[in-house]
Amino acid sequence: MNFTSALLSWYDQHARALPWRGSRDPYIIWVSEIIFQQTRIEQGTGYFLRFTERLPDLASLAAAEEDEVLRLWQGLGYYSRARNMLFTARHIRENLGGIFPSDFDSIKKLKGVGDYTASCIASICFGQVHAAVDGNVYRVLSRLSAEKTPIDSTRGQILFKKLAQQLISLDRPGDFNEAIMDLGATVCKPRNPACSVCPAMTMCKAYEMNLQAELPVKAPALKKSASVMNYLLLKKGEDILIQKREGKGIWNGLYELPMVPGDLDTSALVAECISLYGFEPGEMKEINRVKHVLSHAELDIRFYEIKANIPVSLSETRLLLVPAKSIDQYPFPKPLVDFLF
Repeated sequence: MNFTSALLSWYDQHARALPWRGSRDPYIIWVSEIIFQQTRIEQGTGYFLRFTERLPDLASLAAAEEDEVLRLWQGLGYYSRARNMLFTARHIRENLGGIFPSDFDSIKKLKGVGDYTASCIASICFGQVHAAVDGNVYRVLSRLSAEKTPIDSTRGQILFKKLAQQLISLDRPGDFNEAIMDLGATVCKPRNPACSVCPAMTMCKAYEMNLQAELPVKAPALKKSASVMNYLLLKKGEDILIQKREGKGIWNGLYELPMVPGDLDTSALVAECISLYGFEPGEMKEINRVKHVLSHAELDIRFYEIKANIPVSLSETRLLLVPAKSIDQYPFPKPLVDFLF
């Protein structure tokens, strides 16, 4: 029995029961794949269920407001994924007659959709023979072949995609893609792989050479940049000041408390409050500090409770004065969700 046959036989008995499994609706598969691009199954399943309950099809997503979509996404991170989905849903509604494209090349042209997601949709929903290669698949293939080319290098990505394409089942391409992902997630795990129950054990060169712990190989990680963000908690009666983030930085389109960047002492922080927002804090007290790690940066986030006279007119600033009891209607990045709620 070859690897592909052994894998599919194993999958028929051990496939994970996931909410989107069995669906051939490209919308459902698209949503699931976008959510789980940067999110573990156990963390993201609840988000998937809430998202698809509120926005069950392409038309409902296309008609949704951005704030609602971001609120459903709140806590998942990488918010550009949600904005790209909304853009794509509206593009399909307005330019493609509301019909999700059915061929790999057209799917891959959609905003926010790369080779992996396009391969998943094309194979699972439309039976097209395109191998989908994610982190789990890289791990399985690198161990199967004992290949030490870094999986996060351009050469490695080309090499492992070619190998996956050689192995994929012509009759069951969607099942093959889901099966190899399941194998990586449940058996061929990063640490302590369960080699004794792996359907590919007798074919695996890493097992034969005892190289499981050394594979896959990754290129040396780049050092993350460090940033300090000072958030100001300022209330007026039962209302609270917030603002919407704009520009191309992190958390674009989400809401936050007034924020002053930089590792500042109290006098510098006061000066920046005056410069940025037009009010001078009186009493100021740091009440919390957290570290938040992103893929490219480490954030030192400091929360200050301050007292100040809020300007009568906020029209020249990005600040909004909203009822504190209503702030759950606004999408916030996770560090602020953890602080505010």
